[in-house]
Parts: sequence; structure tokens; C-alpha cells
Amino acid sequence: MTLRAQQNHFAAVANQYAAFRPTYPAALISDIVALAGGPSITALDVAAGNGQATIPLAAACRRVYASDLALSQIQAMPALSNVSPYVARAEQTCLSGASVDVVCVAQAMHWFDVDAFHREVRRICKPGGVVAVWTYALLHATPPLTAIIDNLYAETAAHWPADRVHVDNHYATLPFPYQRIAYTPPAMTAAFTQERLRGYLSTWSGVQRYRKAGHADPVAARADAIAAAWGQAADATVTFSFDLTVLLGRV
Repeated sequence: MTLRAQQNHFAAVANQYAAFRPTYPAALISDIVALAGGPSITALDVAAGNGQATIPLAAACRRVYASDLALSQIQAMPALSNVSPYVARAEQTCLSGASVDVVCVAQAMHWFDVDAFHREVRRICKPGGVVAVWTYALLHATPPLTAIIDNLYAETAAHWPADRVHVDNHYATLPFPYQRIAYTPPAMTAAFTQERLRGYLSTWSGVQRYRKAGHADPVAARADAIAAAWGQAADATVTFSFDLTVLLGRV
């Protein structure tokens, strides 16, 4: 069976990804683990990056597998005794059949060969296992800061991978062929300094591709505007909100 070409947009920025990407609400992880059977479960975090979801899963579960396409991302993940990190495609997990209680995918399913991924989920999940997929769209704060972020997104729009459209659509058109579990996600926020905000924006795949196309760094070009819109000291934090979409289902 021929799989769709791999998409690996973050290998070159693994360290920045680890430093600047937001973490997920603690309540989200605890709710997922509870639905999947509690602290004795085995979880798989697919496209784990450097562990934004893996780390809290490890604190809540007996065992966690964490896979990613990029070795650099896996190497940036903290070493934890109950986490087994490895390099693999989302559609070819290398795990035994009916071996995991929950499969989690944070901010990544839009890059997959989705139909092949779902076939693999059905193979590796135990009967009644939980599938938890989530994504977050653009961040927002005060109107001046939100306007700068929206403008950056618009300027780099032509350089984003095509599948980014699924994030903007809140995964509304991506297949999710499981018994749905009704769920209202908790609020997702992050307290950023100016430095962390600029670092986070620089991890955007559209920004990376914009720069590789020969354009000047669009984040650096907005540094003064961000400082002017900050409204307080540069090292003071501003709380940003993310529009979080969570899909939950049972196999």
C-alpha cells in the first residue's frame, strides 16, 4: 500500500519548538486518561514532537509510547522512565495489535495520511480504546497584539503547507470514524514574554518557509510593533488564548 508522502515541517526547529511552543491544559490530559481507564493505561502520543503532550501523559499513565518523524524532536524530549520514544510514521506505529488504551494526536493529524492513520489506530487500540485528537488555531490577546499576529499570518499565508487549512477549519472536514464522545474542551492559554512570543511565531511552518523563500524575517520585522503593543515591560507576561478543538472517540 502506497502512503501519502511524509510531511515533516519542524525537524529543523526542534530546540525552538521545545522552548517556545505552548503546553496543553492539565484538565484535557486528565480527562482523556480518565476516559481511557485511569492511571494503569498505556498511551501512544503520535507525532509527539518534543513532548508537549507526552510529558503530562507520562505523569498520568503507567506507560507511554511517543513517536515522531523527526529524530531531532525525539532527542529534544526529556528522558522519562515510563516513556518509550521512537521515530516512526503516524500510519506505521510499529506497535503490536490491541496494545494501547489511548492514542493521542496533538496539533498534527492534518499532516497525516489520515485514512491510513485510522486503519492503524484500529489495529493497535484495544477494543473500546480512546482516540483523542486536538488542534489549536491562531492565538489572540489584546486587540493590538491580535492584529499583529493576524497580519503576520496573512503575509505568510501563501507559504503555509496546504493542509494547514484543516487547522483553520478546526478539523471540521477531517475524517474521525469513531464513536464520538461529547466533550467541551478546557480553555487553553499561555503566558508569553515578548521573547517567547517572537520565538513561538518563528516556529510557524509558514514563517520558516517564507524565510527560506528569500524574504526578510517577518517576525523580526514586527518586533518594534509587538513592543509598542505590549503595554508593559518587555519581560512582563501577557496571557494569550488559543482556540482549542478536541475530537474524542472510542474504537
